[in-house]
This record gives sequence, structure tokens and C-alpha cells, in this order.
Amino acid sequence: MMARQVTTEDRLHSAESAAELLSVRPSTIRWWWTIGKLPRVKIGRLTRVRESELLALIKPDQPKPVEAKA
Repeated sequence: MMARQVTTEDRLHSAESAAELLSVRPSTIRWWWTIGKLPRVKIGRLTRVRESELLALIKPDQPKPVEAKA
């Protein structure tokens, strides 16, 4: 059986490590989970967040280019 390789986007973070990455408090991460701003993954009694979800929060929205009208 081959071990599955974990990509950066697949990594799971606790509230504490997610807060450190985003420079916020762990309570902020937990609040975002509560209000649905940040999706969570439940593993038994543990709650985690995917790194891809954290990266999506900090990526600026890319505006679509506007075509010039002739």
C-alpha cells in the first residue's frame, strides 16, 4: 500500500496554528467557524481547517479585466 502524499492545500490546521498563519487570535478562528466564514473539518472531537481555506482568505480577489468599448 502506497502512502498518499499530502499537498499544502490538504494540510489541516488547528485554531492555534491557523491563527498564527493569519496573525489573528485562535478565538477569531473559532468565531469564523461558528458564523460559517471559515469551513471546518471535524475529526472525532477535533476541529481543523484546510490550509487551502486559509489561503483563500488572504488571497486578494482578482478582478476580471474590463474590455474597452470601441
